Amino acid sequence: MHIKELIPHSDVMVLIDDVIEKTDQFISVKTIIKDDNPFLQDGKFPTFNTLEIMAQSLVVYRGLNDNSSNNRLGFLLGARRFDIVKPNLNIGDELITKTHISEDFDGMGVYESSVYVDDKLVASASISVFNPSQEQLDQILKASNE
Repeated sequence: MHIKELIPHSDVMVLIDDVIEKTDQFISVKTIIKDDNPFLQDGKFPTFNTLEIMAQSLVVYRGLNDNSSNNRLGFLLGARRFDIVKPNLNIGDELITKTHISEDFDGMGVYESSVYVDDKLVASASISVFNPSQEQLDQILKASNE
């Protein structure tokens, strides 16, 4: 399955280029910072934007693990221990994002994610995400319309 089929964003907002490895509790993805990246500021990619790559890696992980639903909607609830080692990244940098699934219960998950450039850590975080099932999403939408 193609990455763009798994992430519900327009072309330029899909920040992941390839899946390197996936197991039941882990995913590793590759991102190359391109000159059309929407997060560039003065020709640099601020490293705090790796949080979006971490979140997208989870969408890909879920998409590859859950063939029962086309619902790829997820909500980033928060990030703890978000450590930035290098403030900016460069066009052409190849980022490797490694994410371990530490908790995943009924759509709620906590994930430990780290981003590397040239095998050097540039950012890491513990992120909390809600990935509702189609049934949960229907209930949320119904409740919001009442």
